[in-house]
Amino acid sequence: MSLQAGTRSSSSLTSPTSIGGALIEPQTIERRILGSRRSALIFALTVFVATVIPVLSVPISALVATQGQWDFPVPMALTLGLLVAGCAAQSAMLLVSDRHPALAVAGATAIYLALAIGLGVPKWLVPMQAVIAIALFLLATRTTALRGLLSLVVVVVVLVVGMLLWVLSLGEPLGVAIGFIVAESIAIVAIAGGAAVLGVWWGAQTRRLLLERHRADTARREHEKRVEEARGRERARIAQELHDVAGQHLAGLIALADAAMSLAPEHPERALELVEDVRNEGRFAAASLAGALADFRAVGATPIEATRDLRRADELVSYWQKRGMPLTIQSSGPLEELPAVVSTTAYRALQEALTNAAKHAPGAAVQVDLAHSPGMLELHVRNEPPRPGTEPLPGLNLGWGLTGMREHIDLLRGTMTSGDTADGGWGVRVRIPVAHID
Repeated sequence: MSLQAGTRSSSSLTSPTSIGGALIEPQTIERRILGSRRSALIFALTVFVATVIPVLSVPISALVATQGQWDFPVPMALTLGLLVAGCAAQSAMLLVSDRHPALAVAGATAIYLALAIGLGVPKWLVPMQAVIAIALFLLATRTTALRGLLSLVVVVVVLVVGMLLWVLSLGEPLGVAIGFIVAESIAIVAIAGGAAVLGVWWGAQTRRLLLERHRADTARREHEKRVEEARGRERARIAQELHDVAGQHLAGLIALADAAMSLAPEHPERALELVEDVRNEGRFAAASLAGALADFRAVGATPIEATRDLRRADELVSYWQKRGMPLTIQSSGPLEELPAVVSTTAYRALQEALTNAAKHAPGAAVQVDLAHSPGMLELHVRNEPPRPGTEPLPGLNLGWGLTGMREHIDLLRGTMTSGDTADGGWGVRVRIPVAHID
């Protein structure tokens, strides 16, 4: 068959506009057709119908125009059957593009080239170039830009070389062969190239969105981790608060109970008043512990009360004074300007020292000296010897203890000393440098 005979077709089928318009859809199809076997089959069937109708319209139109005269050497039934089978096989290749996109491109290209050369009717098969373009698009979305463009080059070279060899085998003049190959090359490059470039862009956009989603998920997990760590720190703070509240209030309760027992034989009315104080103190302690436990159990809740520091030292002193401790305090320097960690640690040390004084020397006078000089905080707590006839109060080892106090102060490069005083009492001295702490 001559080249001129093999190219008789409707001019509308050679227009790249309609085919290019069909290539717009895969950018949304790519996300859906391979999601399930059913959707992939529906897509392949749709491509088959969209391809086989324009392919068959050319020979059928020619048959109608010639009033039923079939001028081609291949029988009409065989020609139409091969065209339908070729379109079906080419569309079926898209079913494997999910796992084997390169195989889908190779299969679609080979089927098109075999029909075009075997039947000698390349112009009839222009719609089948769209299937090659779809396969290239799906390949380009799943690989790198370089591999996608290399696949395009390979497809174009195979098609152009195959067509050139076929034209030369027909014995056509060189000028006719060159003109035909140039026209075919432009059409193939326009269709397949556009699809490949679109696939590369779509793949890059998809990967960018996936990366942003991954970063967002990572940021969310990091945020949740930081929140959980903050909750852990808050729980630890509240646990320490429970420790200190229990120690302080129990020391007060035992001190009041001890005083009531001492007064009961000679002053029963006063002893009853102290028992009433014990009851009130117990209620206050229960309320304080309940509040701290509520904070402890409320995951993610904002603490009701900030961590106590030396700015509340007067409250601590007042607490013990109300419970019968002869306690005085002298302070100098701007305590409110202390770094938070220093002020909190010193408050805990003061709290522990006063609890120990109530335990080991109930009723003894206690003196507290606080001094904040440039670069240094000094705390000195000393109590007089226990009164005759008093015994240490048991069961108050609920705070940091001397070892715990020293460990916390050492972390701040401070020092703590404790021991007997000259008058037989007990003293605790704490020194914490503040110049190196922001």
